[in-house]
Amino acid sequence: MESKHILRVKALKLCRFRGFVGSEPVRLDTDADVVLLVGPNGFGKTSVIDALCLVLNEYYYPERVPLASVTGPVHNSPGSGWVEAEVEYAGSATEVKRVTVTANSEVRYDPALGPTEIPRELAARCSFYYQDLLSKLFEEEEAQMPRLLEFLRPSPKSIQVVQEAVRKAHKRWRLETDRLMNFIGQGLSGESTINVDRKQAALAFRDAYQSLVDTASSEEGIVLPRRTGDWLFVIRSGNLRSGWETELRNLAEEFAPDRTPPAADDKPSASLRLIEEALVALREKVVRRMGEVQTKLRLLLEDQPEDTSLLPPPVWPECEREVAALSGEVLAKQKQVDLLEKLERHFDNPSGPDLIQVLTALRDQGPTWLEVPCASEVPCASGDIGDMLPPSPIVEWLRKVTSYDLSRLVGELEAWQVRIREQRTQLLQNLLQLRETLQAKTTLLKRSREVYALLREPSLSSRYKTLLEQQPISLKDLKDLLRTEGARTALLSAIDRARQAASQWREVEELYERRVAFVQQQAGYLRAKDYIASVSAALDRETGKNSVLAAAIVPPDDVLRELEGTVNAILKRFRLVEGICPVRFRTSRPTKRGEAAPTLQVYTRDDRPLSALSTGHRAQLGLAMLLGLNYSLNSYIRHNVIALDDVTTAFDMAQLPRTAALIRQIAYATEEVSARRQVFIVSHHEDLTNRLLDFLVPPAGRKLRIVNFVNWRSDSGPGFEQRELEPGLAATAEDSRRRLVDILEWACRAAY
Repeated sequence: MESKHILRVKALKLCRFRGFVGSEPVRLDTDADVVLLVGPNGFGKTSVIDALCLVLNEYYYPERVPLASVTGPVHNSPGSGWVEAEVEYAGSATEVKRVTVTANSEVRYDPALGPTEIPRELAARCSFYYQDLLSKLFEEEEAQMPRLLEFLRPSPKSIQVVQEAVRKAHKRWRLETDRLMNFIGQGLSGESTINVDRKQAALAFRDAYQSLVDTASSEEGIVLPRRTGDWLFVIRSGNLRSGWETELRNLAEEFAPDRTPPAADDKPSASLRLIEEALVALREKVVRRMGEVQTKLRLLLEDQPEDTSLLPPPVWPECEREVAALSGEVLAKQKQVDLLEKLERHFDNPSGPDLIQVLTALRDQGPTWLEVPCASEVPCASGDIGDMLPPSPIVEWLRKVTSYDLSRLVGELEAWQVRIREQRTQLLQNLLQLRETLQAKTTLLKRSREVYALLREPSLSSRYKTLLEQQPISLKDLKDLLRTEGARTALLSAIDRARQAASQWREVEELYERRVAFVQQQAGYLRAKDYIASVSAALDRETGKNSVLAAAIVPPDDVLRELEGTVNAILKRFRLVEGICPVRFRTSRPTKRGEAAPTLQVYTRDDRPLSALSTGHRAQLGLAMLLGLNYSLNSYIRHNVIALDDVTTAFDMAQLPRTAALIRQIAYATEEVSARRQVFIVSHHEDLTNRLLDFLVPPAGRKLRIVNFVNWRSDSGPGFEQRELEPGLAATAEDSRRRLVDILEWACRAAY
C-alpha cells in the first residue's frame, strides 16, 4: 500500500457547498468504519457525498452544478464555498485537504492529488454509487467519457504513436487549409451574389436608358437608339436573356457610332464603358446647345465638391507642370507594371505544364524514373531486350537534372513568383493612386480655366464679377449664387441617371471578371478541393471519439472475464430471481462508420440486456459492479472510501440482510486494513434505516456513526445530530454472559 493511499476520512467541514448554504462552516465527525447519513429528502445528505467525491477523486458530475451556494464574499474569497477533509493515510499519518469552489464552477485543490494513472471520472464511478446517476456506472449512451474500456484496454505504444501523429497532422492540416481558403475567398463575392447584383443593375440601366430616350426626344429633339422594354430580359421569368451580352454590345455600337465598337469577344464591361463615354459626350453636346452661361457654369461645377476652390490664373502654369510630371510618373509606373506582368507569365506554357510543374515532377518522380537501368547497362542475353530499355542519353540527362537540389529550386522559383506578384500588386496600387491624383488635378485645372472664362462673359450680372476678385474662388459661394438662378434641365438629369446606372453595372461586371480570373489562377486548388474535404473529414473522424483505431482495440478476454467473475461473486450475495445470475459482459463494436465508440454491455444469464431489468435488479447489479471495480482497481483509485447514495430505496426488506452482510464484510470483517473500506451510506426512509441499523451494529473494535439530518433552513443550511453506535458484545465473553443474566433478571422483576 502506498504511503499516500487514503484509508479514512476522519472529519469533514463544509461551507456554502451545495445544500450547506450557511456562511459558517459545519463540521461532521466521520471517524468510523461505517457512516450512516439519515433523514428526509432535501436536507443535505447527498451534498456530503458530493463533497467527499470532490475531495477524494477531484471530480464532480456536471449534474451537480452549481457546487457553490454563494452570492457574495465569504472569508475574503469572493463568491466561493469550500470543503475541508481530514484524511488518514497508511501508517496513521493525517493531512487536511481543502477544495475551494466558485459560483462559476471553478475548482481549486489544496493540496492536489497530482497525476493519476486512472481518469478521475472513472475513479469516481468505481467508488461512489448514485442511484440517480446509475447510467454512468453502466456506461449507457448518456454517460460521459472516459469509458471503462479505455482503461481496461491500454493502447500499444505503436498505436499511441500513430494516434499522436494523426492528432498533430490534423492540427497542421486545419491551419494550412484554413489559411489557404481564407486567401482564396479574400475580397470576392460569390457567383450567386454577383448574379443578383447584375440583374438589379441591368434593371436600373434599362429603366434609366428608356427614360433618357423619351426625354431627349421630347425636350431637345435628339433621337437615340430605342429599345423595347424587354430587350435584355425574358418576359415570363424576369431573368436576363441568354444573349444579353450581344444585345448590350449592339446598343454600344449604335449609341457611339463614331467610336471603335467592342469586339465580339470583349467582356460586357467594355460595352458599358463605351456607353458611359457616349453619355458623357452627349452631355457635353447638350451643354453646348444650351446658350445660357449660368447653365454652363452649373453643369461644369455640379460634380465638384463644395469644400474645394477653383485654381486662380497665377497658379495655372505651376499646376500644368505638376500635371506633366504626374503624367510622366504614371507612364513610368505603367511600364513597370507591364514588365512585371510579362515576368509573371514568362515561365508559363500555354500548350502544357509550366516550368514550376516540370521542376516539381522531376523532384517527385526523378528517383523513381532512374530505377530503370539504361540500355548500355543491361547485357542482351536474349534477343533485342536492350532496345526496350530507356535510351542512355535520356537517363544520363535525368541523372544530371536530379543531382540538383530540386526542392530548393522549386522553392526559389515559387518565392520569386510570389515576390513578382507582390511587387506588381503594390505598383498597381500606386499607379491607381497616381491616376486618381492626375485625374483630379487635370479636371480641376480644366474646370478652373472654363469657369474663369465664363465668369468674364459680359452677359453675367455684377454679382458674378465680384467673384473674380476672390483669390481663389470658393465653389460654395458660386454654387449658392447659381441656385438662385434656375435648376438643371430634365434631359441633363436623365443623362446623369443613365450614366450612373451604366457605371454601377460596369462595376458589377468588372467584379465578376476579377473573380473569374482569380479562380482560373487557382484552378489547381479548386481541382483539389474535393480531396481536401475528404482528407479533413477522415482526420476529424480519426481524432474524435469514434476513431477507427479506438474501435479496433478491445480489452483482452481474460481481463473482462476476471471482472465478470468478481461481479458475479458479489451479485450472488443478493436474493435474485432466476435467469439473472451469472451476468455476462460483452463489448459492443461499431458496425458503421461514425457510430459510437465501443462500450461495456451487460447481459443476464437468459440473455436479457440491462434495460430489461427492474429498478431493484439494476441497483443490485450496480452495487456489485461498483464493488467489483473498486477491489479490482483499488491501487489506482488512491483511497479506500465507498459511498452509497440512496442505495436503500432500491432494496426491499427481504434484501436488507444480504446487503447489510455485504457491507459488514467490506467494512468490519477482515483484519487486513488494505482490504477494508470506509463506507458512507445515505438512507431516506426511517423504517429501512432502523432495520439497516440492526444489521450493521459494529463488532468490538469497529465504529459506526450516525448523522441524523433533522431540518434545513435557507439561511443556515442543514440541522443534524451526530451519534456513535456502541459496538456489539462478543457472544463468548464471560462478562457478556453475566451481563445477559443481569438483563434477564431485571426484566423478570420488572414484569412481576
